Amino acid sequence: MAAVEQRLRDGALELIKSGQERGTDPLIWAMQVSSSLTAAGVSMPSVEFAEVLVSHICWSNNVPIVWKFLEKALNVRIVPPMLVLALLSTRVIPSRRKYPVAYRLYMELINRYAFSLPSLINGPNYHKIMESINDVFQFDQIFGVRSSEPGLLVVEFVFSIVWQLLDASLDDEGLLELTLEKKSRWPTRSQNMEIDCVDNFDEKRVERHTALSNINTVMAIEIIGDFFRNKITSRILYLVRRNMPVPWEWFVQNLRLLASNSSALRNSKNLSPEALLLLTSDSRQLLSRGCKTNSQQFHAVTARSTVSSAGQCHGIVRSSLWLPIDLYLEDAMDGSQVRATSAAETLMGLVKALQALNRTSWQDAFLGLWIAGLRLVQRERNSSEGPVPRLDTCLCMLLSITTLAVVYIIEEEESTSSKAVRSSTNQIKDIEPLGKRRQDLVSSLQRLDDFEGLLTPPPPVSALANQAAAKAMMFLSGITSGSGHLDGMSLTDIPLNCSGNLRHLIVEACIARNVLDTSAYLWPGYVKGRNNQIPRSISGSIPGWSLLMKGSPLTPPMVNALVSTPALR
Repeated sequence: MAAVEQRLRDGALELIKSGQERGTDPLIWAMQVSSSLTAAGVSMPSVEFAEVLVSHICWSNNVPIVWKFLEKALNVRIVPPMLVLALLSTRVIPSRRKYPVAYRLYMELINRYAFSLPSLINGPNYHKIMESINDVFQFDQIFGVRSSEPGLLVVEFVFSIVWQLLDASLDDEGLLELTLEKKSRWPTRSQNMEIDCVDNFDEKRVERHTALSNINTVMAIEIIGDFFRNKITSRILYLVRRNMPVPWEWFVQNLRLLASNSSALRNSKNLSPEALLLLTSDSRQLLSRGCKTNSQQFHAVTARSTVSSAGQCHGIVRSSLWLPIDLYLEDAMDGSQVRATSAAETLMGLVKALQALNRTSWQDAFLGLWIAGLRLVQRERNSSEGPVPRLDTCLCMLLSITTLAVVYIIEEEESTSSKAVRSSTNQIKDIEPLGKRRQDLVSSLQRLDDFEGLLTPPPPVSALANQAAAKAMMFLSGITSGSGHLDGMSLTDIPLNCSGNLRHLIVEACIARNVLDTSAYLWPGYVKGRNNQIPRSISGSIPGWSLLMKGSPLTPPMVNALVSTPALR
C-alpha cells in the first residue's frame, strides 16, 4: 500500500513540475490533472494531491504560476479547500513576514472558502478530509478533546483558523508577549521569520514587504470579525463558547488584548475595537447581521425552549444544548436567499456537530431535533406577526426537512458500516454498530410522548393527525390502507379517543422515508383507542383508488369514492 501511495505522490509531483516548466495555462493544467487522477483511480477531491501541491509551493516553488495551479485545483475540486487551508496555515503563518504575498493569498483563500462550509462538508471524501485536517492540526493536543467525529473536527477547524489569525496579529504588533501564556499555541514564527535583507541591501524591497505586512495584519483582524459576522461560522464559534469554555476563555483574553492595544485595528476602515468586542460580548452578538432572527426573536426562542421542555419530560433534556437548531430552523424559513446546499443537508451537519460537541447519545440528539421542529410549529400556530401565515412552512420544516436530515444521518451510518464490513477487521475503528442510530431514532420518537403540550396539532392539520392515528388503529385491526379500506373512510367514523397528534404525523413521515416501519404502531400508548371500537360499517371492503388500480370495475359507488378522495396513494 505504501508503495502504491508513493507512486501516486510521485506522479502527482510530476504533473505539477511539468506544468510549471512548460508554463501551461492553469485551466488546461487542471483539466489534465483531473483526467490523469481519474484514470489512475484517485477519488477527488484528493487529499494526497493537496499535500503534494502545498508542499511543492512552500517554499521552493513560491511562484505565481504554481499559486494559479492551486487556485484552479480548488475551483474544479481536485483538492479539498478545507485541507488546503489547514496545510497552508501551518506553513504560511509562521513565514508570513518573509513571504507576505503568500500570506495575502492565504487570506484570500480563507475569504473564498471558509465561509462556504455547507458546500464543502457534504462533498465526497468528507470523513477522510477531516481526518487529514486532524492530522495536520493535532486537535487533541491543542484542545484536549480526542474525537474523530467529523462534525466536531469542523468546529475545531474553524476555531483554529480564527485563533491562528488572532495570535499572528498579536505577534505582528508585539503584543503576544503580553498574553498570559507569553506565546502562541500555534506555530506563529519560524527561524527564518525576518526578511532576508542581504540581497544587495534592497531597501525598497524591504519597504514593500513591511508595507504589505502591515496591510496583511489589518486584513487578518478584519477576517476575524467576518468569522463572527457570518451566519454559519458565528454559530460554530457559539458552539465553541458553550462547549469548550477553557480554550474559549484563553482565546477571548487574547482578543481583548488585541482590541485594547492594536494599532492595526484602529487603522481598519471596516472594523473598530468596540465592534470587535461587541461581537464576542455575549451569545446574542454571535448571530449574523443578516439573520432574520433578531435579538427579540432570539429571546423568544430561548424562553420557549426552556418553558416548553420544563415539567413535560420524565427524563433529562437539556434544552439549551440544542438551541442552535431552533435558530437555524427560524433562519431556514427565510426564502430571500437561494442556498447552494439543501436545508436538510445543512441541518444534518449542525445536528452532527452538536451531538459530537455535547457528547450525547444519538437518541438525545434526535430528540433535541424533533423538539426544535415542534417548537417551531407551536411558535407559529398563534402567531400574529405579518400578513403572510407561515404555518404550512413550519410544518414542512418539521415533516420534510427535519425528517430528511434524520434520514441522511441514518444512511450515513449504515453506508459507513457496510463499507467497514467489506474492509479488514483490523482496520475498523470507531464504527458504530449497524442500526444503532436507527434504534436511537425509535427511542427518541417514543420519548416524544412525554411532551404532550408540543404535540397538539394546529387546527388546520388536526384532521390529518386524526387520520394518521386511525390508520394505525385499523392496521392493528387487520384493516390496511393497502387494501383500499381507508380510501372511502369518513373521519366521523373514527372513535373520539383515537385523536391524533403531531407525533403520528412525524412517524408517518419517517415510515414514508423508510427509516421506520409499521412496527411503530405497536409502541405503548401510540394507539389510544381499542381495536374493537372500530365501527363495523368500515369492516367490509370500501371501494377506492387502490381497488381501481387492482382492476375493480368502475361502479357508481366506486365513482363516488374516487370523486370524494384524492389520488394520493
